Amino acid sequence: MKKLRISLSRRSNTVIRFLISLLGVGAASSLTGCMYGSPAVEYGTPFATFKVNGIVQSEQTSEGIPGIRVIMEADTTYTDVSGHYLVQQQRFPEERVFTVEFDDVDGEMNGSFISADTIAEFIDPEFTGGTDGWNSGETEKEINVKLKDKK
Repeated sequence: MKKLRISLSRRSNTVIRFLISLLGVGAASSLTGCMYGSPAVEYGTPFATFKVNGIVQSEQTSEGIPGIRVIMEADTTYTDVSGHYLVQQQRFPEERVFTVEFDDVDGEMNGSFISADTIAEFIDPEFTGGTDGWNSGETEKEINVKLKDKK
């Protein structure tokens, strides 16, 4: 009877170890990306800062619009009183394409504008200000946007 219990215990331990190893591999492979589809930057990985800045203006008046929410992947900011913004992401230093969204979220406070989005392409980017370590520096792109009035 004792040998039977030992045999069952060994078999169940083997099955448990197998299942745990499968879970470990599954968890590790799910950490290679995030909800936006980009690979997660890990410690010790070369990186660069991708910056997008510009001004959001009214299509009708060409004046800067304050309070417009600007989103580029995980970075969110709002335009200042003159409509200027800056969003940035740290990613592996290679060609990148980001979607930048512009949303009027303050209602009628500064006028009412239709949301828009655009693409920021960093094709063959040149990085400046990097170190000899993992930091490749930064690259910047200016994108000015004109939003249409909802009225």
